[in-house]
Amino acid sequence: MEEGPATGIRLERKGGVARLILDHPPLNVLGHGLRQAMFAHVRTLESCDDIHVVVIESAVAAAFSVGSDLREFPQDELGGIAKIRFEQYLLDHLAGLPQIVVAKLGGFVLGGGAEIMLACDLRIAGRTARFGFPEIRVGALPAAGGIKRLMQDIGPVRALRLVLSGRPIAADEALAIGLVTEVVVDEALDARVEDIVAELMAQPHDGLRLAKRCLRAALPATAIDTAEADAFGALYRGDNLREGVAAFLEKRPPRFNRPTADRQDGGTEMSGGNRG
Repeated sequence: MEEGPATGIRLERKGGVARLILDHPPLNVLGHGLRQAMFAHVRTLESCDDIHVVVIESAVAAAFSVGSDLREFPQDELGGIAKIRFEQYLLDHLAGLPQIVVAKLGGFVLGGGAEIMLACDLRIAGRTARFGFPEIRVGALPAAGGIKRLMQDIGPVRALRLVLSGRPIAADEALAIGLVTEVVVDEALDARVEDIVAELMAQPHDGLRLAKRCLRAALPATAIDTAEADAFGALYRGDNLREGVAAFLEKRPPRFNRPTADRQDGGTEMSGGNRG
């Protein structure tokens, strides 16, 4: 086992299978330290020829992850771009792992947590899991590769509905639109993931790696990462992102799109919060 108690994530390896376990109660909020630790674990796995399957799961019953810690949101545009570029880099490395990556999904799978899911190859969900991209409700966007992968996986019409509404959807709907691979009753989730891991481990390991490499090569190359980062940075030029974060922290409805005359001191300063 490789873990850092303060990081909220640990890596376990046994018999050709690695497990990345999110363990940051109560809802696996994704702080910068947790993401840095995840990146270190992912870089370790990139060179592990004896690991053939990676499972990403949660030690927290209520959530796979509810997303980013809003208390850590940067104060300005350059900070916002730096934040999102690092998160894109992390998830591109996760998606690019040579191993087959299986996401075990229970509880809330929201925002940055859902973007982690999108970087996984197989996504197995419990029936009561809930999926969503609520960033728009605090004036933000799922810009760490979320828009790119949603477009690839479920197409523009469904991706637009999820991103523009910010509303979560049930596991059965997530399955119907192609967001997840399989849905089982909650009580069977652990056993089903173990069955899938066993099935994968019984396959020729070189064939699995080469199949994944070929499938990834078939995806069209785009400039979406830069567009996502530019869009996230541009949000800092207005007031809605600051207002959305402040409203979330203050547990009140946000007041978006206020006329200039109604703003005080150029908008609310960014500080505090989580999720998104």
